[in-house]
Amino acid sequence: MRRRVKRWAAAVVVLLGVDALRIAACVSTSRDDAEARLAAVARRIEEKSLPGLAPGHPFDGEWQLVALSMAVVAATNLAVRFPDSKAERAAQVSAWTKRLADADVRAYDVKEWGSDPLELSRADGHAGYLGHLALALGAACVLGAPRDEALHRDVVDALARRLEAAPTGLIETYPGETYMPDNVVALAGIAQFDRCVGEPRHAATISRWLSVAKARWLDPDNGLLVFAPGQPARGSGAAWNAFYLRFVDEAFAADQVARTWVTFGDEALVGALAGIRERPRGVDLPGDVDSGPLVLGVSPSATGFMLAAARLDDDERRVRQVLTTAELVGFSVGLSERSYALSPLVGDAIVLAAKTATRWPAPATRTTSRGSCQSAVCWE
Repeated sequence: MRRRVKRWAAAVVVLLGVDALRIAACVSTSRDDAEARLAAVARRIEEKSLPGLAPGHPFDGEWQLVALSMAVVAATNLAVRFPDSKAERAAQVSAWTKRLADADVRAYDVKEWGSDPLELSRADGHAGYLGHLALALGAACVLGAPRDEALHRDVVDALARRLEAAPTGLIETYPGETYMPDNVVALAGIAQFDRCVGEPRHAATISRWLSVAKARWLDPDNGLLVFAPGQPARGSGAAWNAFYLRFVDEAFAADQVARTWVTFGDEALVGALAGIRERPRGVDLPGDVDSGPLVLGVSPSATGFMLAAARLDDDERRVRQVLTTAELVGFSVGLSERSYALSPLVGDAIVLAAKTATRWPAPATRTTSRGSCQSAVCWE
C-alpha cells in the first residue's frame, strides 16, 4: 500500500496545481474536440512535420509510419461516426495512405532490411510496415476512397504467404527481430482486406494464426500475447494487440482487454485517474521507444491504446479516467487545432484514433478487380 501511495503521490501534487475546469473541458469526447485534434494532426502531416521522437533518431521512421497509420484510422472513425464528413475524410485517408506508400516513409524499413518492402515477390518479413500499409488501404476501401487496389491485394497476399510459411507463425519486423504487435497489425490488415472484397480469401490463414498464437505465444503468467518470442507480455504490446485484434477476432480481443486491465491496469486519486503500466506491479524497468517515457511506471502509449477498448466497450468511467490521465501528462493546447503540448505527433494520433474508436462497416461497394496499375494512376 505504501509503495502504491508513493508511486502516485506526484499525480496528486500535479492535480492540485491544475485548473479542474480546464481538465473537464479537455477530456471531452465531442465531435468538435475530435475534429480540432484531427485538424492539428492533418496540418502537421501536410507540412511534413512528421518526426515521432526527433529528426535523426533511429526509431523516427517507425513513429512516422505509426503516426500516419493512426491518422488514417482516426479519420475513418470520424467518417463512420459522422457520415456528413465522409467526403472530406475519404480525401484525407486516400492522401495519407498514398503517403504511407511513398519512398521516404518506407526508407527506414529499406535501411533495416537492405530491400524495399514493396518488392513483394521476396520472402522478407517487413511485418510492421506492410501491416500498417495494408490496414490503411483497407480503411480507404471502407470509405470508398481512391486507392491502389492492385497494391492492396498484393500486399495482403504477400503477408498471408509469409505468415503461412513461418514455422513459428510469426514473421520478422526487421532481420532477426520478431515482435508480436507487428504481426497483429499485419493480421488486422489481412482481415480488413477480406471484409473489403466481401470474400473470406484468407480465413484459413487467420484461423491458423490465432490457433498457433493461443497455443504457443501466450504468457503463462497472465494469458496475454507475449511481446516477442522469449519475452513476457508488456503493457504497450498488450494494449496495442487489444486495439488491432478488434479487426480480427472480437472475442479474443475482449479476452486480451480484460487481462490487460487486470495485469497492467493502475488507478490513482480514488479512481479519478487510470493508466496501463508497462510492467506488472513490482517490476521496475526503464521505458523504451515502445512504451514511451514511463510516468511512475505507467506507459503513455499503452494507456492511449487502451482508451479504444474503453470507448468500444461503452465504459465511460474508464474513458474519462484515461483522458484525465492523458490531460495531466500531456496538457492540451489550442482551439480550432488542438493537441497535447507535451506529446509528439504519434502520441496525438494514437489518442485520437483511440478516443474516436468505432467499428467499421463493410464497404458499400466491394473490390473484385484483379487487374494491375501504377500507384500514381490508381490514386487519382
